[in-house]
Amino acid sequence: MNAAAPDSLWWQYLIIGIIVAASALSVLRKYLPSVWGRGLALGADALEHRRAPALLRRAGALLRRRIPASVGAACASSGGCSSCGACASTPAAGEPAPPVMVLAEPRPRRPD
Repeated sequence: MNAAAPDSLWWQYLIIGIIVAASALSVLRKYLPSVWGRGLALGADALEHRRAPALLRRAGALLRRRIPASVGAACASSGGCSSCGACASTPAAGEPAPPVMVLAEPRPRRPD
């Protein structure tokens, strides 16, 4: 048995963990911009604490610049981006109402 095998396995798990975390952050940033922006704001607030060193305060300022402008905008009260139109409750002025899909009556259950 090779003694170096457990070390290489540890590195593999570390690399896979980093890739999975980066993928999760990418999905969060794309599909939940409000949550992403609030997370960046919390991180920036922590870094910009008045007793923090100047280097950390500058990092917080840089992080704050990366907060999406769409945070806190439309999409009801959730603060979403409202760019997809999925959360619009009423059509815009001049647009027809979306068609209503009529559901079929449920079939009766067969006796067992």
